[in-house]
Amino acid sequence: MKEHQASRRVIYSAFSLVIAIMLAITSLGLLRIHNLATDLEQVVEKHDVQIALMHTMRHAALERSVLLQSLMIMKDPFMIDEYAIEMSKPVSKYLEARSKLILHNLSPAERELLHRQHQQSRQTGTSQNKIIEHIRNEEFTEASSLLLYTTLPGQQRAMGMMDEFIELKRQQNLASLNSTSSIIEKTYRLMIFLGFIGVLISSAVAYQVNRRIGREIDRRKNSEQELRHSELRERTIRENIIDGILTLNAQGIILSCNKACQNIFGYQNHDLLQRSAHQLLPEVFSEATLSGSRLERTQWESRMIGVGREVIGRRSDNSEFPAELDISKVTLDGEPVYIAVVRDITEKKEAELHLQQFNQELERRVIERTTELANTNAKLRHEIDERVKAQYELTHLATHDSLTELPNRAMFTEHLAIKLHAASRHGRKLALFFMDLDGFKTVNDTHGHEVGDKLLVEIAKRLCQCVRKEDIVARMGGDEFTVLLGELQHVDDVNIVAEKLIEAVNHPVRIGDHICHVGISIGISLYPHCADDADKLLRLADDAMYAAKEAGKNTYSFSLPTTALPNEARRHSFL
Repeated sequence: MKEHQASRRVIYSAFSLVIAIMLAITSLGLLRIHNLATDLEQVVEKHDVQIALMHTMRHAALERSVLLQSLMIMKDPFMIDEYAIEMSKPVSKYLEARSKLILHNLSPAERELLHRQHQQSRQTGTSQNKIIEHIRNEEFTEASSLLLYTTLPGQQRAMGMMDEFIELKRQQNLASLNSTSSIIEKTYRLMIFLGFIGVLISSAVAYQVNRRIGREIDRRKNSEQELRHSELRERTIRENIIDGILTLNAQGIILSCNKACQNIFGYQNHDLLQRSAHQLLPEVFSEATLSGSRLERTQWESRMIGVGREVIGRRSDNSEFPAELDISKVTLDGEPVYIAVVRDITEKKEAELHLQQFNQELERRVIERTTELANTNAKLRHEIDERVKAQYELTHLATHDSLTELPNRAMFTEHLAIKLHAASRHGRKLALFFMDLDGFKTVNDTHGHEVGDKLLVEIAKRLCQCVRKEDIVARMGGDEFTVLLGELQHVDDVNIVAEKLIEAVNHPVRIGDHICHVGISIGISLYPHCADDADKLLRLADDAMYAAKEAGKNTYSFSLPTTALPNEARRHSFL
């Protein structure tokens, strides 16, 4: 009895030692892998936060650029203050995101990149402010040039540096992932090595235990009562285990089975005994293989034994179900015996199917939501474009003549005031033409107002062709037009333009089946010689136009007393 208790203590101690060693190896390996995974998550999370902040900075810079370009498209001085307020909001977002990003633990190279990017963004912001100032002064040519050749390239360089920072963080995430994967792989190798050592120790312990058990069995053979208790205990375990257990001989005939196996395959009591395992697991136990040559059986054993797999089982009613199967081989009385452990995994498969369906439904909803958001964004962009277009059209209608598309009286008066202010600041000279068509009333009365309107459109086109792009042609109402010439050097330039205008208008105009002939009388006032304000220049030019009509029409007249002098004298007087 004492020897029996000593043997039991040795066995318990040995297996406790093996279990402790394996648990220690597994725990250390899992702890190491968990720590690595946690560190990796922290690094990736930190980098993702930095990437998100940089995306916020990039979006704010892009939003400010879009607002500026919208202002450039409208060219509306009255919207400058409203857009300036809107453009200050992205700047706040940009500065807030940058302040948060600077607080992160960045490398010197990253901080240097952020510094260069911020300097470029500040330069771009300065040029954007200059563009707003140009638009406020209605210097649209200078604003467009600054936008195309300075602001947009600077914006692209700044965004390129932002993209470089984002790519750098992504590369750091990838490097961290590769490094952690390498360390985890080494940890796995270490665990395998330690596991191998554990197996060796377990084998040594098992050998000693086997010797102890052998001696114990020899002793137990002398006690029939103890043997019966052992058999009863084993039978109880087999009958109450949840997995089905089959023992088969070399020909695949069922030698024994437990209650769980009967329930799994739908048989009662011991109906499975002496049946072929081919009836239960046809794809695993082939009658031809089990009854074949030794080589075929050896090949079958190498594929099946010791390898867990999923198979299809067949119940007594010929219905099929998914199962997990593990086969092992032992030798009893010199004959091979196969032990098959079967588990019904129907519920597991159904759960996997439900999970797969849930994932598919989740993916579908994500796709639908993504599509919905994309459509909403497209709709918002369309509404913004339509609103900008409508604003531009309203501004155009308010400042241009609806028939000829020329600036109207209000727009011309505004441009005249701006040009006079610029001329006064820079010492420039201007010429104002006030023109009235000769014979236009006759065309209206003879051919109708529709022909008269088409004649006005054609005359407007000819007037625009006679001046430079920077000069301003406007319709003041009826058949009255004005032309504003800027940056003059010689009075002869005014004479040349006036003669070109008269010649262009005098050419006959064909409108449908009608040929219309009109002339033009032009009154000219000069700045700063005639007056230094817009109202007086317009009034003097109007008076000079009536003087041209009294002189015989289809000619031009200056408001200066020196117009009667020769060209050379007029040139000196004007300069």
